[in-house]
Amino acid sequence: MLVIEQNIKKFILLTKNIMDIINKKKSIKFLGIKSDPLAKKMINLLMRDGKRSKAENVLNKALQALDKNYPGRAIYIFYLGILAVRQDVGVRLKPKPKTRRNKQSFNVYLPRIVSPICGINLGMRSLLKASRDRSMSSPLWKNLSKELLIASQNKGEVVNKRYSLNKLAVSNKRRIHFGVRY
Repeated sequence: MLVIEQNIKKFILLTKNIMDIINKKKSIKFLGIKSDPLAKKMINLLMRDGKRSKAENVLNKALQALDKNYPGRAIYIFYLGILAVRQDVGVRLKPKPKTRRNKQSFNVYLPRIVSPICGINLGMRSLLKASRDRSMSSPLWKNLSKELLIASQNKGEVVNKRYSLNKLAVSNKRRIHFGVRY
């Protein structure tokens, strides 16, 4: 009887230790982040070769890193960052006409209005590209959280790229009437 009680106590201690280890490894998951349409789109853009769970983990770790430094404001920073980098206007090069003589002509940019959904997608893509181009010594989720934070403050190379693109479109607006592209 005494041996059975000792075995039960050992089993209880062992299960408590295992539960403590599991609880330490579990990190706070952002509840409802998978049902959010912007987060879904970000996960789909992060995903490579169908590895959805890895993409979800990257976004979750990025939001945790933001939540660690700015408690309770990670989702707010995420939304501000995405809205700061969305593109309203796009620019494309006008094809040069074929001429017999070689004239020194300059590039003509044709501005076009980008639909809101497409603009958000383009902004997310540029944000992810900037975070991938950052230093390779730190993981992608750290770079993504830094880029989101900088973009939410209306700073950084992605926001500057957006403003320079708008500036280029405004300087060439006399060339064409704006047309919406869906």
